[in-house]
Amino acid sequence: MNVFITGEQGLIAQNIIKEAKENFGDVKIISGAVDYLNMHQQGEPCVYQNSIEQWRFFFKLNKIDVIIHNAAVVNTEVVGMNLERATRTNDEGTYKICMAAQKLNIPVCYMGTTVIYDAFKYQREKITEKSNYGPHTLYGCQKLAAEYIVKSHAPKWMIIRPLFAYGGKGDMNSLIAKSIYGCLNNKQVDMRLDPSKYKDYMYVSDYANAVLTAITQHLWNDEWNIAAETPHVTQDIIKIIEDVCDLDMTNTINWKPNSDYTGNHRLDSSKFRKASGWSPKITLRAGIKMSYNTILESTDYNPLIHLEEAEKKNIDVGEFFNESRIAKQSV
Repeated sequence: MNVFITGEQGLIAQNIIKEAKENFGDVKIISGAVDYLNMHQQGEPCVYQNSIEQWRFFFKLNKIDVIIHNAAVVNTEVVGMNLERATRTNDEGTYKICMAAQKLNIPVCYMGTTVIYDAFKYQREKITEKSNYGPHTLYGCQKLAAEYIVKSHAPKWMIIRPLFAYGGKGDMNSLIAKSIYGCLNNKQVDMRLDPSKYKDYMYVSDYANAVLTAITQHLWNDEWNIAAETPHVTQDIIKIIEDVCDLDMTNTINWKPNSDYTGNHRLDSSKFRKASGWSPKITLRAGIKMSYNTILESTDYNPLIHLEEAEKKNIDVGEFFNESRIAKQSV
């Protein structure tokens, strides 16, 4: 099975590539680093700067059997600061990939996000694939639009949504990566979460395994939510990090609870578990330790780079999270 992954330099893609080599011998990952495609960065083609015909040519030449469409501008603040690039990548790029796939009858597995759901409605229960959509940020809106593009234009499709996948270098968004890095580098981090609410983190290799499991089992034309289903109160996660990594985060985190547009965020992944037999292998404590070691070994990794960019440009990141609206709702 020849598989091509868009956004192949990112956290998710790198772990899918690694997982395929280690545990899925029948899956061959095809690189897009070729001179006839326009590049987003070294070793990674841009999904929207290449035409439908360019993508069709690449897919046909390399005899691609499955496309994992992972390329997207992610994180609420990054999308807010890069409106045109985010829109073109998340939606125009998705359309071009799917149209090229349609011409060659290649199925598309799309990496979604659970921020498409109206999480305000699900503070006392788990979110399922049938829960109501209702994204509260531009990032969520773009990703939901991309899902509809995939469903309507890919010959066969699959939507896989992870809940809070994290894991060392390349992790630009998680509470775990930002807090560890901030503490090690004596930086205070604005964390747009409510420390009293539940979060459920999953190590990225477990998610990569789930994606490859779904593809090799041909679970097409359906939606799958993936989670560890071992939720913890957010403040307790910080205590676990302190214990596992022997750190003191007393002065590291500046909580921004009014930005917590997800509140309690727990996902029901029973549909996927029953269909595939998948289950996560890495505990939260083990995953935190692995992330800590990876961050220690890295010399060029900074998960705070986007927040620091916003600060330098005097951008109020809270606007991208609808902080003022959420504050009014909580009064």
